[in-house]
Amino acid sequence: MTNKASQAGFYILRSLRIRPLISNSPAGELDYVDVAKTIVNWNISESINSPFISGSVTILESDNILEDLPILGEEEIEITYTDYYDETITQKFFIYAVEDIKPGNSINDRMVMYTIKFCTQQKLISDTKEIRKSFGNTKISDMVKAIYEEHFITGNKSVDKEIEVEETDGEQTVVIPNLRPDAAIQFLSRRAYSATNKSSLYRFFETREKYYFCTHEYLISKYADFEGISDDLRNRLFFIYNTVDDNTGPGQRIAQQSVNDITYGTKVDTMSDMKEGTYRRTVTELDFGHRTRITRTYDYTDDYENFKAPDPVKLTHSSSFVNTYMGASQAPETILMTDFPQIGMNEGQNNQRRPYQHFYENYTTKPIIDYHMNRNAFPITINGRHGLYPGMIINLELYKFSNTLAGTREIDRERSGKYIIMSINNVFNGDEYKQSLTITKGGLAK
Repeated sequence: MTNKASQAGFYILRSLRIRPLISNSPAGELDYVDVAKTIVNWNISESINSPFISGSVTILESDNILEDLPILGEEEIEITYTDYYDETITQKFFIYAVEDIKPGNSINDRMVMYTIKFCTQQKLISDTKEIRKSFGNTKISDMVKAIYEEHFITGNKSVDKEIEVEETDGEQTVVIPNLRPDAAIQFLSRRAYSATNKSSLYRFFETREKYYFCTHEYLISKYADFEGISDDLRNRLFFIYNTVDDNTGPGQRIAQQSVNDITYGTKVDTMSDMKEGTYRRTVTELDFGHRTRITRTYDYTDDYENFKAPDPVKLTHSSSFVNTYMGASQAPETILMTDFPQIGMNEGQNNQRRPYQHFYENYTTKPIIDYHMNRNAFPITINGRHGLYPGMIINLELYKFSNTLAGTREIDRERSGKYIIMSINNVFNGDEYKQSLTITKGGLAK
């Protein structure tokens, strides 16, 4: 038998301390109050589709901490815990809400239960500001760096994170119309273009580790090569679907790398594919300066192999079906007024017109790739580990369920392989640490 500390998913909450972010005490900064022994459960959620991480803590106590501290939605919370791999982590957040206050149970009103919600202090500092600013002839990646440095840095090294920015191509002139900093960067992401990573599907998001402004293809290039990392770290990124219950030490090490729960979700939704323009989209650009109308239809079926995915994927529908029911004449159309010349045309006398803005590429490839990534995403649950973040790549070995039920075990080649993590919900309950992941490769593997 294994001891409790080596059970898969085991973790230790070392401390969970709360103190006012700004002290009103003449003596200066107040000490923390450690409420770790009152914790029922807590969680941290992060996603490549969200510009900030958030979390919550459910507390059950009878010491009147809520009123005596008090907790007013203006406190710092510092959490220290140790995961299965004996890594100890300390992170600081900002408490912004107290919700669901109620008696501990129906027969004991001497206990009170409530939920506190938190985000990072960088989210707090950025939400106090609004941006009304213009950038002239500047790369969008440089605009993002400037906004981050000016609006996200608190000056506290214990809470400030770095940002990793994928360089964009082309200089643009942009006016930011009174937006919060994170909304401003998301606004810029929709205009960003990359000549290297074909989707140009830039995302701005925060993880427990850092901020990112990049495409998923950039993340695949960064994380998909497992050859350059140690065996120990590689093992933490490889998962199997295992139903054997083995409580020995080696058995629990296998369980730590096993998928506890999995749901494949939607394999196909033809009606949605047709309505959303999953394979073909048309963009019409009206240039009043030159009195021209340019209409182009983008065909994903001809181009999908050129996009970087964790593993090579295949089309969900057959080409004959797509050509019959989702042809160019049925493609959703976007009509744009342009004030820039097309590729290859000059920018007019004294370059008074803006450079080519890549609207056609952004209005076709971005929504199509985003659709395929989301449509083919599905959730899994694993035993928790700290060093796993959205945007990283994991390797998953799955079996065909029908064959497993029949007593044989055949690898599911379409669903096994590398996946990019889209989101993680870190859930801590008792002494157990679980992670609910949403993962995708953008389709079924070839």
